[in-house]
Amino acid sequence: MAAASIVPALLFLAPVSGYSLFLSYNIIIRLQHYESQSEKAAEWSKMAAARLHKTRTTQATGAIAISVSLFTSVALVFPFLRSICMPLALLNTLALISSRIHFGGFWNAQKQTEVPFVEKFNEAVRGSERLCNLLGLLAWGWGVAATAWWAGLGSVTSMLLVGGVAGGVWSSRWV
Repeated sequence: MAAASIVPALLFLAPVSGYSLFLSYNIIIRLQHYESQSEKAAEWSKMAAARLHKTRTTQATGAIAISVSLFTSVALVFPFLRSICMPLALLNTLALISSRIHFGGFWNAQKQTEVPFVEKFNEAVRGSERLCNLLGLLAWGWGVAATAWWAGLGSVTSMLLVGGVAGGVWSSRWV
């Protein structure tokens, strides 16, 4: 694989992964603001305990998948790792799709409602819905990058393909 053909996709994936990780961190901080109240409620209610567990697992799953995406997109800049870019891209795609499904099953408008006078929680809910979209966008990006690398497309074609698909997916709200 030519070194130039991998870099354009990474120029898209690294910043999106970095922004997603930043957003994930801020959401977790906002949710931790209500951690003690949630734990007290969980002592008395099985439903509250289940929701607290689901909140923790979905946020952790998203943060881990995004961290791996960021680490991989930065690590693949080094030439000695480029021989394994295709398997890493496929693994990232699968991890991000799984994370998106797990995350989206809990953080959506049907499951989460905004609570009056609890602004940090409401911001975390809105941010989690955006993060769910970004998980899907990253999954598409890694999937398209893997396909472009497998097909041996040149760097300009590869970048146009990744950017075009990502832009189309984002604008159509498929993610």
